[in-house]
This record gives sequence, C-alpha cells and structure tokens, in this order.
Amino acid sequence: MERKYGILVITVLLSMVLTACSAAEKLDITYDPKSLKFSGEWAYAIEEEFVTKFVNRVSGTEQSRLGTEWLREQFEALGWVCRFDDWSVINYSKPVDLRNVVCVLPGENPNDAREILVAAHHDIAPTTIQGADNDGAGIAILLHLAEIFAAEAPHKYTLVFVATDAEEYGMIGSRRYVETHPNVENIIAGLSLDNLGRYYYDSMNMELIGQYSKYGPIWLALTARDSAAAADGLWKGNLRVPLDQALDQAVPVSLMDQGPMVNAGIPALGFAAGYPPNVKCPDSVYTCRDLHYKLWHDPEDTMDYQTPEALGGSGIVIEALIRQLLSMENFPEESGPYLYFDSSQQVLRGVPLYLIFIGFVGLFFVGTYFIGGRDVSEKVKGWPEALVHFLGLWLPLVATLLLLYLFVEIGILVEYHEYPAATKDPEMLNPDWFAIFLFLLGLVIFLFIGRKIAGRILGNGEGLKFGSIKSLSFFIISIVGMYIIFANPFSLLFLVPVLFWFLIAGRSGAGKALDIIFFLLGGLLVYLLIYSFGFLTLRYGFKFLWMFLNMFSTGTISFLAMLASLAVLAAGLSMIVRPPQKM
Repeated sequence: MERKYGILVITVLLSMVLTACSAAEKLDITYDPKSLKFSGEWAYAIEEEFVTKFVNRVSGTEQSRLGTEWLREQFEALGWVCRFDDWSVINYSKPVDLRNVVCVLPGENPNDAREILVAAHHDIAPTTIQGADNDGAGIAILLHLAEIFAAEAPHKYTLVFVATDAEEYGMIGSRRYVETHPNVENIIAGLSLDNLGRYYYDSMNMELIGQYSKYGPIWLALTARDSAAAADGLWKGNLRVPLDQALDQAVPVSLMDQGPMVNAGIPALGFAAGYPPNVKCPDSVYTCRDLHYKLWHDPEDTMDYQTPEALGGSGIVIEALIRQLLSMENFPEESGPYLYFDSSQQVLRGVPLYLIFIGFVGLFFVGTYFIGGRDVSEKVKGWPEALVHFLGLWLPLVATLLLLYLFVEIGILVEYHEYPAATKDPEMLNPDWFAIFLFLLGLVIFLFIGRKIAGRILGNGEGLKFGSIKSLSFFIISIVGMYIIFANPFSLLFLVPVLFWFLIAGRSGAGKALDIIFFLLGGLLVYLLIYSFGFLTLRYGFKFLWMFLNMFSTGTISFLAMLASLAVLAAGLSMIVRPPQKM
C-alpha cells in the first residue's frame, strides 16, 4: 500500500513538472522594417578612424582619455547631450582613472523618465593594439546608431548611449552606470554591443548572463529575434538551447556589459555576432572557432579582419530591436530563473522549476537519515563528535582561503577591483609560484593545527562511528543545497557529481582505495564542470587554478559561496579521512 502511494505521489509530481511549462509571451512586431537605415560602409569608416587614431587605449592611459574626448565630440556634433563620468579604482594594485562617456537623446515627453540604454566599451585589453572587433566595432555601431536616431528625434522614449570604460576588467563602467543611476526601474531595456565586425560572422548571438546573479528575460531575446525576422535578409538571432541556459545560470559570470544591467534587474542582453564554429574559415588555415579565439585579446585584432558587410549585418539587427522597443507601449515583466524551449515555445519557471531543485536537494536529506545504518537515533547521537571531525577540516580550509585576502593586503597577490586581470593577460597566464607556495604551506599548517585541536576534543575517538560521520556529512551538504536554492538554484548542478559520495562506505584496508576513488570521482567531475563553464573557452588548462585563487582573493567568488563550497569539500573529506585521535 505504501509503495503504491509513493508511486502515485511521484507520478503526480512528474505530471506537474511536465505540464507546468507555460507559453512564452510573444509580442507583436510593430515597427516598420522599411525604416531601417544602418550602413555597414559608414560604420566601417567610423571604426577605422577610431581604432587607428586611438591605439593602445587601455583603461587609465592618455590614449584612453583622448579617445573619450573624441567620442564626446562626435556625439555632441550629432545633437546628443553628453557628460563625462570620472572615477577611480584600484587595478593591478595601482589607482586607475576611469571615464564613461554618457550621452542622452531626450524623449518627446519630458515627464516620461523611461529610457533605452545601449552600451559599447571604448577600452581594450592590454594585450591588443587597435582592439578593432573588441570593441571598436561596438563603438562604431553605437556612433552610427546615434546619428540615425538623432536625425529622427524626438522619440517616444529617451535614448541613453554609453561608451563604457574598464569592460575588460569586469564590466566596471557598465556597473558604474547602473549603480549611480537614480532609478534603474526607468530603464526599459539595456543592450550591450561587442565583437560585431569580423568577416566570418553570419548571425547574431544574444547573451543574457548577469554579473554573479540573475539571467536576462526571454521576452527581450525573442523580441530581438522577431524584430530581425520581420525585415528581409537580416541575420538570424541565435537563442541558447536549454542546456546552455542552465549552464549560464549555474555560473552567471558575464563577459559583456549586459552583466551588471541584468544583475541590477534591468531587462538586458548582450549582442555579439555568431559564426560557424566547426568549419574552415575563408582565407585562413583555422576553423572559425579557432580563429576567433586566436584574435580575441590579441595584437592581430585589427581592421584587417573587419568588413562593412559584417558591421552592417550586426548593426541593422540592433537598430531593428531599438525601433521595436521605441514602438511599444507596454513591456512584459519576468522574474526568477527559467528554461525556454524554443521548439515548443514554452517556458519552465516558478514553482514547478523549484520543485525540481528542492527534489534534488531532498536526495541528500533522505540520504542523511538512511545511509550508514537504519538506527537514525544512534547516528544522530554521534553527530556532535562527527561535527568536531568536520570542523577540524572545514575551518582550516576556510582559514587558508582567508589567507588569500591577507596576501592581497600585504602585496603578495595583485589587487583587482572586480575580475582578476583580463583574458590572455600575462598576470593570469604566469602563476606567482611564491604566492602558491605560501598558500599551500598555510594549508598544511592550518590542517595540522585543526586536526590537533579536534583530536584533543575527541580523545581516542573510539565512539565515533562512520554512520554518524556520513549522515552528518550529507546533512551538511543538504544545508548547502538549501542555501544554493535561495542564492542561485541552477548552481545545484555542481552538487550532481557529489552523488558519487553515497558510495563511500568507510571501508578499511584495500577497500579504502575504493572509497578514495569514489571521493575523487565526484570531486574531479565538479572540477570538470567548473572548467567547462568558461575556462574551457579561455583555454587556460591547469592555469585556471591560478585564476581561481585570484577569483577568491578579489571577491569575485563571494565569501558565503566560499564557505558553502568548502563545507561540501570538508564533508566529503570527513568521510575518507580518519578521525583525529589525541596523541
């Protein structure tokens, strides 16, 4: 009877999930496709002038300053009202002066404060010279769109175009704009423009990733795609498949200026042109994927690879979306994580999606009470001693990572404002082995101290049973899982490999090796997942561990996320490490 009841409950829950998808809100395309005016040839001329006149415009340099002055002159000559926003940050352990160029084209109604925000970054990575595609192309498209819309002003809503600084160091300029904005709720939509002019581009990618949290609304991406489809011959807008959406939301570390906008609750997306990844690029020995990586943050990112056709293909798609937004009276509201299934045009979100998250965490809660023997009360009685064993591992791990903060303060590690350096930056590709040695030495010392203290508390440890250790370990993992649900539920993906730890059985002798294998299997799969989220694209190899240390030291990985991650690691270690004994 109980088994039938359980099957019925599971069937009902599955039915709820499978039928819980709702239709994505489809908006009518109301702009006139015949009004599109973007010229790839003119954008190419603008880009060529900008990137050849202002080479080496790294944030904080004189070239960067001159570039912003030129940009302001261009916008103001078109009739936009512009201002500089100047501020400073610490980057590479040195003060760096930054500047956004904020230009406004007021809407027709002075009492309507709503705006459409479009951003492109004027800074370049220190490993480039012209920075043509990244992001001279975005700046050129921004300026040409400024000319087009200024000629037709006023519009229904205010347009705000921002040439942002320090995008290469964590979208600092974009973040600055939204953090100093008097009311971000007035921003109808935010668009970021980046990597839009190379000759092999043939479509438009749309990035919805926030900076550390949240995900852009699907309505904006669908509107962008449908706006392009309404006009003949425009590039197709590429939507992320559900798996990629889940991965994006599991680690929302944006690489474009829409990230801070999304994080601030603004409907936003990043435009970056797409390309055929696995085919040989014309006039190249590389596939388009490999050529794209080779040119990314590279001295060869020059006008040699830019074409009017690619700039025109990108720019007109962006113009179409802006015109559509300007033609709309009302805008959808979305909240929470979601998965969009394009084949059925359905969205999974809300309670049904959270039931999946809660159900997965429930596996660890169930394991807490049923693993290590059936006598629950006996296991729980051993939890206080098991907790001492756990803390003897967790607290030393926490202390070691806190040591990284100290390394920044005393100058052993470089201080960054947001992200650690930039892709292909020598600071990230050349680990500081002295800092790594001190980190590992600290780990050994803290573990030694932690185990000694735990041993004194536990005495001979004879009363500590493996069942209590294992059940407490999975209870701790369950608590971490609940924290993840509240913080960023898709990050539960990182707990999936930990299911291998259910197979750890406290074996002794030769069987101990099998337990260690199960522990490493779960841990290495977590490592593989982390590496796949961006580091695979960056092609850092094992050097990504160096970047990982810097991400902790700079606070890119939050303190609470650090505590939660180390709690899971310590819980796993407590199942394979012998409890300490008083000597």
